[in-house]
Amino acid sequence: MVKTYKLHKFSGISAGIVLLILSISGFFLDHDKWSFLYTTTFSSVPSHILNADKRLYNAYHVDEANPEHIVVGSYRGLFESFDGGQKFLNVSTLQVLVIVPFNAKLYCATSDGVYLYGEKFEALALKGEYITSLSISDELIVAVEDKETIITLQRETLKPISRSIVKIEKSQLQEEIKLSRFVRDLHYGRGLFDGDISLLINDYGAIVLTFLALSGYLVWFLIQRKKHAKFTRSLIKTHANIFAIIATIPLIILAITGVFLDHPSLLGKFMKSVSISHSVLPPVYDSLQSDIFSIDYDGKTYRVGNRYGVYKSHNLKEWQLENRGLAYKMIRRDKTLYISGMGAPNRVFEDESYRVLPHTPHMFKDVTVKDESIKYFATMNNKLPLPNLHDITLYSLLLALHDGTFFSQWWVWINDFGAFALVVLSITGTIRWYKKRNLLSLKCEN
Repeated sequence: MVKTYKLHKFSGISAGIVLLILSISGFFLDHDKWSFLYTTTFSSVPSHILNADKRLYNAYHVDEANPEHIVVGSYRGLFESFDGGQKFLNVSTLQVLVIVPFNAKLYCATSDGVYLYGEKFEALALKGEYITSLSISDELIVAVEDKETIITLQRETLKPISRSIVKIEKSQLQEEIKLSRFVRDLHYGRGLFDGDISLLINDYGAIVLTFLALSGYLVWFLIQRKKHAKFTRSLIKTHANIFAIIATIPLIILAITGVFLDHPSLLGKFMKSVSISHSVLPPVYDSLQSDIFSIDYDGKTYRVGNRYGVYKSHNLKEWQLENRGLAYKMIRRDKTLYISGMGAPNRVFEDESYRVLPHTPHMFKDVTVKDESIKYFATMNNKLPLPNLHDITLYSLLLALHDGTFFSQWWVWINDFGAFALVVLSITGTIRWYKKRNLLSLKCEN
């Protein structure tokens, strides 16, 4: 009992601050739709993270008629340049997730519905809905609300036609996945159950861990001061409770997956070499109902991209797997469909067949035409001009704190120590809670 107590105490005191940072930042990062994460900015930050907001850009458009005119969509808003990217103006602070050029106008998927950008940036349809993907055809606007609900409208009249959920038969969801994909899905709150349940489990773990870290430090401080004994005993009982015991399961999962994600260069090859059979995967992989990363409609066929691949349908009811590999973005330019892979090859679909796109940026976010050639816009190693911002968002600050880059590249090892300490705390805390519970039961019986 004494050894367990000392191990629990040492782990908590040495790693509590790190765990507090990870729990609070992780909670907010899980809710990346919240607008204040992008409208709250900081300029007094370490210089090496000032470019962190580059990863927040989602869409890029160069006007073919006037290449000096550039429009860029970001979680920070819509930006526009009339001089080839030397200077950008902020048109709107709405989150812009997708830009689809059609008939010399730009249709934008935003955090507040679908907007049209021609002479001005104006609300078009689905006001108040968080639109994560968008496709435009001669007849229809096809939008995805929060990666789950497909909404179709008449393009000219904006008359709603249907709202539907992608229900794929289990026979079409029998793909195995790589360990690297499974680790990410678990850590990001989408690897257990459909909808927001996995995310809420992560939230529960983060909230409990925040409470445990704060109350643990307070108990330690009060014991050192040797004052307020009655309050201290009450706080110890509150610190060790059944809710904390339940939280050990998601916390251990987060700790272990976090270590794997901390070391892609060391563990990446191993994770990509291990395949997990569908038969042992959690329930979410039998549905993927809330997993629409991208959508495309060519006038005849609907296509959605999820973590298994590209599925097609002619009526939004029956879906069939057409191409394997997570389809992160699907971007249509005339009769060609460009597909950006996440942990999968980039592909192109034209003339009714798929082929791999070699020598293209991993996880590119958009495709545009510049100097009469196709340009792939990606946030990593990007060569296209972007707004020159002198501050970063709260989201990027929290992400830098969470992955340790705020402090230094070697801070990842401190995070690893925190993860190891969290596992120790979960085990020793459960042992101590169980033993105390049994002692109380014996006293009650006597």
